Amino acid sequence: MARRTVLWAGALAGPLCIILAYAFRYSVPVEYRTSQSWRPEVVMGCLYPVVGAYLLSRRPGLVVARLLWGIGLVAAAHWLLIPFSRWALLHDLPGAVFLRWGATWLYMLEFLPLVMIVPLLFPDGRPPSRRWRPVLWLSVALIGTNVLHRMLLPGDLSVGGKEAHNPFGVQALLDLEGPYLNIVQPFTVAVTFLNFLSLALRFLAGNPIARRQIALIAYPLLGTALAGYSDLIWKDVPFWLFATLTCTAVATVPVALAIAILRYRLYDIDVIVNRTLVYGTLTLILGAVYFGLIALVNNLVVGHAAGFFGALAVGALFQPVRSRVQLSIDLLFGMERDPYLLADRLARTVQQTEDPATALRLAARAVRRTLALSGVCVEIDDVVVHTDGVEDGPAQVVPLVWHGEQIGRMLLYGPGHADHRLVEVLTRHVADLAHTVRLLRVSQETVINTREDERRRLSRDLHDGLGPTLAALALSVDAARVRLTTDPESVEPSLLALRERMTTAMGDIRELVHGLRPPTLDRLGLLGAVQALAADLPEPRVDVYCADLPQLAPVQEVTAYRIIQEALTNARRHAKATSVELRLAERNGELEITVSDDGRGLPRQARQGLGLTSMRERASELGGTFTIASRPGGGTTVTARLPLA
Repeated sequence: MARRTVLWAGALAGPLCIILAYAFRYSVPVEYRTSQSWRPEVVMGCLYPVVGAYLLSRRPGLVVARLLWGIGLVAAAHWLLIPFSRWALLHDLPGAVFLRWGATWLYMLEFLPLVMIVPLLFPDGRPPSRRWRPVLWLSVALIGTNVLHRMLLPGDLSVGGKEAHNPFGVQALLDLEGPYLNIVQPFTVAVTFLNFLSLALRFLAGNPIARRQIALIAYPLLGTALAGYSDLIWKDVPFWLFATLTCTAVATVPVALAIAILRYRLYDIDVIVNRTLVYGTLTLILGAVYFGLIALVNNLVVGHAAGFFGALAVGALFQPVRSRVQLSIDLLFGMERDPYLLADRLARTVQQTEDPATALRLAARAVRRTLALSGVCVEIDDVVVHTDGVEDGPAQVVPLVWHGEQIGRMLLYGPGHADHRLVEVLTRHVADLAHTVRLLRVSQETVINTREDERRRLSRDLHDGLGPTLAALALSVDAARVRLTTDPESVEPSLLALRERMTTAMGDIRELVHGLRPPTLDRLGLLGAVQALAADLPEPRVDVYCADLPQLAPVQEVTAYRIIQEALTNARRHAKATSVELRLAERNGELEITVSDDGRGLPRQARQGLGLTSMRERASELGGTFTIASRPGGGTTVTARLPLA
């Protein structure tokens, strides 16, 4: 509460000082007043403390807002000291000389921190990196040097007939005035614009929000610096021009600062910066061409043809130069305006990724950067799968359609509406990636569900089958152990029965193990396991034909073995075949499995049983195909193709 009271007391003190300054000004006779009835301090004293207090009430601890608040109070105090010190000296008030002395150097504590410290600390109150900390301390040292020089420089402070001089003046500084003007002042200007370079580097390395914030504040601060140093750049600048330029610049600083911090997306500042750079560069290039041609033609041709040739050259070069400059600036901003180049760039970026999810993430980032948005959100089936940037404000909703089916949507967060041509091109690529991610997710869910179903089946078989069997065997062993002392002759038949039941339990365990992965695959390989399976069938006769098979992955071996096993079972049970022909071959990067029998063939209204469904699902899990058809001359042919990759 005390802090808020101090802030708003300062906000009221600034305008009050300005009002008192004008009251003291008009209480002094006209011949003793200064010729300057207004200066930038009037604007700074009224606006800066109010805006600074408002920002600090919304964002406590904001360093830039504290600087703004303090600079405004210093400006108001300086503007008050100018007439008050003259009035005090005319009325012989004690300490009037010190008031006049303070009015000669206090302005530096308002201007120099504004153009040297604020650019270096905006927007987070810290330099861009540790390497910029020496620049910060150098800036503080230069501010102190300039203020100290002005404080100790001898000078006449007289008003009317009242003589006064700098009470702390050092005569030796008059001899050092030349080095100060030729070294310290230019060095101060150079460090000032070095701090603006840090602001430019923040802009290039920042995210969309930081870029908008920096661009909003950079223009007013740069204008303030140029206006403040105008007397160094342009000697004998008229005061009215200096005051007008400086007042305009300093008046926009607090407004831009408040917008940048609180409402950074009120205006599409990226477009403003882009256009400024494009047309500024274009003006420099075409201006150089125009005046260069005029100078050249004037040396070669006598007459008034120079302006004609210059205008003709500028007209001919305007469009190609503008296109080249626009392209260069767009590349600097990471923007692309050509839909075809954009599609090619996005495709190249996606091709370098390892998986569809990463490709979708890079595509979302490319969409955000290309369209200069603050955030992009991709949803698939009403589920957010990826977000890039910051989701702030209303969103432009773009549906993701794949082959006529809406599989999701893309939410675009940013100022205004993006170019519909670019959005259309980007959306098609994002929709393809979203469909791939969707298929991958469904595939993963299917694999997980299948695995859990298999585990549940195995748990049920162990619990309901093997568990009770082992428990019964344990009870039989206990019973035999008890009878061993009382009736030894009856133990032997019990042990024989126990042995048979243990053999049965071992068979059940073997069936469970075979259900997970047939052991013959590990011992004999796919071809040997298939031949052993064919030899174990009492009927029909199975003829196996196989060329050289490539090395198969374990999952491919299991899938092929299960399909062959189910096909041979169907040929024996349902087709009543007497002979079966089994072929394994590699064709066009696929393992082709063909099982043909001479049985009854397919019925007219064939139904998909569990066996056919199982074979079809096993082939589909590996991305293969499964077909079943009638065999010419009678019988059935089952064909499965499994990709080897």
